[in-house]
Amino acid sequence: MKSDTPRSAQPSQVEPAAKRPTPAQQVELVKATLNLANRVALNRVEAAAALGLRNPISIDRLVKRGLLHPSRATRRPLFPVEELQRFLRETV
Repeated sequence: MKSDTPRSAQPSQVEPAAKRPTPAQQVELVKATLNLANRVALNRVEAAAALGLRNPISIDRLVKRGLLHPSRATRRPLFPVEELQRFLRETV
């Protein structure tokens, strides 16, 4: 089904870069609200905040190096809290 509205007049799905928080800002926001008491697994931004990393890209690099092993059963990788604790124990 075609729309009568020209493509340039349709609203964009992507927000301007100025409005999106940087990865470091995302981690800071999550740190302020992160409560691990009842959590079983964390997404990559929450995992970065839990490990004290400034950027979630560092989590991706640890996965690529084989140091962290996420669960890939869902669309996005989940990091079990036990896996983050194992990583900290074994890399001391």
